[in-house]
Amino acid sequence: MSFFITYEGVDLKNKAQDLSKRLDTQIFIESKLTKKNDYADDYFLVLTSGRKYISKGLRKNSKPIFSDFDKWSVNYEDRLLHKSIRGLPQKFTCLDLTAGFGKDSLEISKIKNCDSITLVEKELWVYELLKDGLKNATSLKALDLLSKFRIYNLDNFEFIQSSEDSFDLIYIDPMFSGVQKSKAKKHMQALRDLSSSVNSPGLLKTSLEKAKHRVIVKRHKNMGYLESLEPTRSVKGKVVRYDVYNTK
Repeated sequence: MSFFITYEGVDLKNKAQDLSKRLDTQIFIESKLTKKNDYADDYFLVLTSGRKYISKGLRKNSKPIFSDFDKWSVNYEDRLLHKSIRGLPQKFTCLDLTAGFGKDSLEISKIKNCDSITLVEKELWVYELLKDGLKNATSLKALDLLSKFRIYNLDNFEFIQSSEDSFDLIYIDPMFSGVQKSKAKKHMQALRDLSSSVNSPGLLKTSLEKAKHRVIVKRHKNMGYLESLEPTRSVKGKVVRYDVYNTK
């Protein structure tokens, strides 16, 4: 499995070359001799005049992967996550240490008393898609929710150790290692396949020291507690659970 950058239109060549250098990733140029089946398991970061997206393979019917904030703002609701957040102050601030494509952060921002949310994402290619998602959001509802966002391309452990800001809620979503990829949604499967970084040991422990009110950890229902630390309570669903750690 390989990861390439490709682009649609010669006017995007310079942008693709710049991104290729920053990501240390090769540019792929398709030709008439290209055998698409040879690249069925590879991922491509595609630059178009409208947006950036991830595609698996070269087939035209491959569903693009990107931060679709317009769709997620209306067509998605995680009631378990909402339930795990209940009881926070009238106006709370949130730090998402594992931003990914920003879907969970958007869900947290839907809660009326969420004042602001800071997203930290270490992987540069994910950060690029996250920024692109913010830029391409057009619906009034999505724009209202995204106005709460601040995003950073930084190591999460270094960020939380050095940040002088305080947060009422800290959210952590470690990728589910050991879970069958065939059952994962395409966004999550791409993250698992392409992400080179893992969360630093002690991330939860440090978060518990920093959070003013609560830390929430998203886990697969069959996985043990992160860092073997037992939560205050857990909100369980059919596939995932949210481990809630009250710090106050």
